[in-house]
Amino acid sequence: PCLVSGYRQLPRRPRRWLGWATLGAAVVAVVVAVPVAVAALMAHARVSQGIVAAEGALGSTSSGRASSAAAQRLITAQLHTANADFTSAASRTGAWWTAGGRLIPVVAQQRQALARATAVAGDVTSVAEHEAAGIHLGQITYQHGRIDLAKVGALRGSLGTVDGHLATAERQLGALKSAWLVSPVQSRLGVLDAEVTKAHAGADLAAQVLDAVPSLLGGHGARHYFVAFMTPAESRGLGGFIGAYGELTADQGRITLSRAGAVGQLNEVPTGSRHITGQADYLARYGGFRPADYFQNLTFSPDMPTVTQVVAQMYPQSGGDHIDGMLALDPQALASLLDFTGPLEVPGLGELTAANAADVLLKGQYASFPAGGQQGARHDYLQDALRQAFAKLTSGTLPAPQALAEALDPDVRQGRLLLWSLHPADQPMLRRVGLAGAFPSARGGDLLAVTTQNAANNKIDAYLQRSVTDHVAYDPASGQVDTTVSVALHNEAPSSGLSRDVIGSFPGSGLAPGTNMAWFSLYSALRLTGARQGASPLPMVATPELGVHAYSAYVAVPAGATVTLTFELQGRTQPGREYRLVLDQQPLVLADKDRVEVSGAGGWSPNGAANWIPGTDARQRHAFSFRTGR
Repeated sequence: PCLVSGYRQLPRRPRRWLGWATLGAAVVAVVVAVPVAVAALMAHARVSQGIVAAEGALGSTSSGRASSAAAQRLITAQLHTANADFTSAASRTGAWWTAGGRLIPVVAQQRQALARATAVAGDVTSVAEHEAAGIHLGQITYQHGRIDLAKVGALRGSLGTVDGHLATAERQLGALKSAWLVSPVQSRLGVLDAEVTKAHAGADLAAQVLDAVPSLLGGHGARHYFVAFMTPAESRGLGGFIGAYGELTADQGRITLSRAGAVGQLNEVPTGSRHITGQADYLARYGGFRPADYFQNLTFSPDMPTVTQVVAQMYPQSGGDHIDGMLALDPQALASLLDFTGPLEVPGLGELTAANAADVLLKGQYASFPAGGQQGARHDYLQDALRQAFAKLTSGTLPAPQALAEALDPDVRQGRLLLWSLHPADQPMLRRVGLAGAFPSARGGDLLAVTTQNAANNKIDAYLQRSVTDHVAYDPASGQVDTTVSVALHNEAPSSGLSRDVIGSFPGSGLAPGTNMAWFSLYSALRLTGARQGASPLPMVATPELGVHAYSAYVAVPAGATVTLTFELQGRTQPGREYRLVLDQQPLVLADKDRVEVSGAGGWSPNGAANWIPGTDARQRHAFSFRTGR
């Protein structure tokens, strides 16, 4: 308005001069902008082709999908093509005859973004092409019980070079983002930025893994790992009680099973002579169950790092050696490992394969040993199965890292295969790849977790189906959360026809056959305001654990029946237009059926889907967005 008003107040001659000057400036702007537009059109096809070639090559390079010499040659060719395309595009967008575009507002931003982005992409693909031959994760193989740590070190050097250039490229591309960019330029830049970010994430993860592998495998001194074979047929917070155990020794890349046995062997030390210290939350929650006297019950906590700390104290007191970490797995994870070892022939159980091992070890074995008096023999066979599997694993050959990771990924995601190291330098990598099994933090949002722990000393939890529905009312202005959690516990076990080990209970319990007696716990960052079992009040004991509240009670579910528990909770999270929920799922035989439903309060309503049906991953996060009409 000021300029228009001033122009109208000018005398006729100055107004005419100003008009001609403006027209001249416009003509000059068009003239110097045309070369920039022409260069952009000439570079467009090259940029598109380069992105396509780089997408496949960088992804394969960073994740190790190249498992053969032919695949490696293809990646190198893709990188060469991408580099040629990006270099050609950069030579056009940054040519001397486009330099005039730097003088024109808006045009200058387009030229700078195009020239810089294509130059950055050319640099990254050039470096990747040069290092591609050395970045071949498939060359790291586990053969005859050993990984060549020298190859790991050599690979880490090449991968580190590419990772560093990708990190630089990601920062440079991020700095080019501008609201002045026109849509076609912004779109191309966004695609390129996304591809570089994805490639950097893969390369950075691979580099972090390669940094940790030498220490984990005893490259800097022998490592000892306790192996816990858990069975969720008798549930514990981490998944299941420990039925058999082993000890792995890793020394200079070679892995051996140095010890294995039934967990009962670790209870032979006189009662009262073993002690757990320093684990305040653990002792406050589980001390009454005398975990120091019963090694098989040390998996009470849903947090793998906590359990590892406790096992590290108890194992030397039970006749074992110092340990550097712990590996935990259940029958489903063991079944996945049998894909690599081949079948196991276990006397009394028959042949265990990848297809039947989980079912046999969770249910079938109890049909083979129906009498309670044969429990000791059954445990011996479990020990035999574990010993055979790990003897084959530690002396055999495994596939390339990518194939191994893909095969075991479902078990890791579901919390059925966990690894934790007591060495702090190893822990960030284990957390990042999902092996840590650490109980999550709410991080200013909401958190929900449900655990059931067998309280009747039987194997009935293979027949327990849980359904959890979380109804949430959220006020983004204040962060106020009002939640109603409904948990249905359905016991599919019969009252007869199965072994006493399955449907019986400890002597003197007074429980009818087939009853599932569970120590139920609800974890939440909110305050519990009411609890019911059906229509009756349910007294709960509140204990802090792992940074949140743990509300617990004993619940009996008769054979074939369903018991419904209802909990009302209130509290505040960090205010904002997003309601963020962390869900932690206990890895049971039958996966939970969960559902989350949200509604708004204070005039707010969900923006988009108001429901979330989680998958089977042990630890998941979800965010609901909200809008208001005010």
